[in-house]
Amino acid sequence: MIKSFLDLDVYQESFTLSLEIDELTKTYPKSEKFLLVDQSKRASRAVPALIAEAYAKRETIKVFQKLLRDAIGEANEMINHLAFAKAKDYIVPKKADDLVDRYHIVGKKLTKLKENWKNY
Repeated sequence: MIKSFLDLDVYQESFTLSLEIDELTKTYPKSEKFLLVDQSKRASRAVPALIAEAYAKRETIKVFQKLLRDAIGEANEMINHLAFAKAKDYIVPKKADDLVDRYHIVGKKLTKLKENWKNY
């Protein structure tokens, strides 16, 4: 039973991903501190934050769906950042691919949540 956004699988997974990205970016070169590191941390943290905000505003369907679309956008941004990090050899390809796959799943779950909002 869903009692709050904390109970949503997609929130839990995106929160876990944001923690992993936070640790991962500590290994990036110092030259990326204000570029890729900052962008990755912001995008990864935005996904669960937007889910939490959307859940709080779920009575207003347009706002709820807009916030979930924004969360999907942030997840897609993370896929881009991970592809860049992989291309620059900042991250092991297998780890990058795993994280990208997990962000794709988050995006799919967010789409399903957006389309089936009355069930939550």
